[in-house]
Amino acid sequence: MVLALTSCGDDPEPQVADPTATPTSSPSPSESAAAEKEPWEEKTDDGAVAFVEHWLSTFNEMQSTGETVAFRELATTECETCANFVSLADETYSGGGRIQSDGWRLKSASPTSLDVPDGHQLALSVRQMPQKVFETATAEPESFPGGTVTFLATVVWTNDGWRMDSWEFPG
Repeated sequence: MVLALTSCGDDPEPQVADPTATPTSSPSPSESAAAEKEPWEEKTDDGAVAFVEHWLSTFNEMQSTGETVAFRELATTECETCANFVSLADETYSGGGRIQSDGWRLKSASPTSLDVPDGHQLALSVRQMPQKVFETATAEPESFPGGTVTFLATVVWTNDGWRMDSWEFPG
């Protein structure tokens, strides 16, 4: 069996676009921005310090909203203090309470001499703003004056980026 192809019209040559012309495109601003990493997403010494600042910002958000998911994701399972912070927020907010504060701010960070595989231990000076904790919706607040406190933070680099491995008072 033979198939014959015919065309109708006066032009026997089909009109086809030039196959050599290729449209060019450049990444959109949103694509370029998505490719850029935040400082705390870099596996560098400065990235470790930037991570501590990000961790504190996420901690402050958790304290003011009671939302703990983002904060949990920034800690390893070894960080007992992190788990205690989450428990305090969960207990307070599940009972109708709240935490009022302007948060904690990093004043300074310097590496210690402790060798941490895939990480750093940092001596931190943190400014804690005054805080009121309302354990329930009707409870009188427990007030804390705030001040500058020294902590030791151990951060480790994982497949998912920096994670808080411990947060403690120097002993």
